[in-house]
Amino acid sequence: MIKKIPIGISSCLLGEQVRFDGSHKRDAYIVGTLSEYFDFYPFCPEVAIGLGIPRPTIHLVKTDDIVRCVGVKNPELDLTKRLLDVAAQQKECHSGLCGYILKKDSPSCGMERVKVYSGNQPHREGFGIFAQEMMRNNPLLPVEEEGRLGDPGLRENFIQRVYVLYRWQQLLAEGLSAQKLTHFHARHKLIIMSHADYRELGQLLARLSKDNLLEIAEQYISQLVNQR
Repeated sequence: MIKKIPIGISSCLLGEQVRFDGSHKRDAYIVGTLSEYFDFYPFCPEVAIGLGIPRPTIHLVKTDDIVRCVGVKNPELDLTKRLLDVAAQQKECHSGLCGYILKKDSPSCGMERVKVYSGNQPHREGFGIFAQEMMRNNPLLPVEEEGRLGDPGLRENFIQRVYVLYRWQQLLAEGLSAQKLTHFHARHKLIIMSHADYRELGQLLARLSKDNLLEIAEQYISQLVNQR
């Protein structure tokens, strides 16, 4: 049996009824197609911090250049720190993942362009509090939103980066060496050329030595998986 690649995901996208109104946002492509290749680890930060189902709606509010996640009807309900804390608590678990799919537009899980209210005016300039901290804690982790996976180019890019990180983790588990790193680079030539600078990464590897192997390897994988 082929081992599936571990991927984190917002619980509602798998059909779990964890949204504020007790509904879900089951995504047919994720459940029907990606599940054949990925082993999903669902998580809902709003439920994890103790909010009920159903629950009062929350949104992002900017005051004095500080963005907070608060209740819509009860602005005194400030959930910002709790969402940051639960992201920190999940850091060790996330280190074993090879990707993450987030719920778009969510004040907790949105990857980008989340509505931020300044006064009564919303501006799509924010990031979900949990999502932003999760990405900060795991800079190598490929992350996408379910809505963006509908774009063939973005979808292909995300899946490629997931597979690259998965194979990278396998390489590290086997034991890193200059020879294995060079072979990894050659093996992934076509993938690298599709969204990164193969020549630039090759020049980076040309500086490899016994003394700088770990340093070069960290620079290499960071440049590779962070190309979007």
